[in-house]
Amino acid sequence: MTSGNIQMGPDPDEVLEALKKALHDDPTLRDRPEEQLATTLAQKGYLEQDPDPVLVAEALGALDEDGPGEETEAASPT
Repeated sequence: MTSGNIQMGPDPDEVLEALKKALHDDPTLRDRPEEQLATTLAQKGYLEQDPDPVLVAEALGALDEDGPGEETEAASPT
C-alpha cells in the first residue's frame, strides 16, 4: 500500500536505490529520523532533490522486510 498525500519528487524506486547506496556507505544513517535522512540523501548527492520522508520511511520498511543487510551483520556479528 502506498501512502497518500506524497509530494512530487523522486519516485519510490529511486528513493529505495538511493537509500541502499547511502546505508552501504554509512550504516549509521539508519538511526536517523526519516526527515533528516530524506534531507541527507539529497545533500550527499544520492538524490537530486529531497524525497518525501514518508517515502523514506516506506523504503526503510521495505529494506527491513528483506532481512538484515551486510551493514547489520557486520555491526553485530554472532
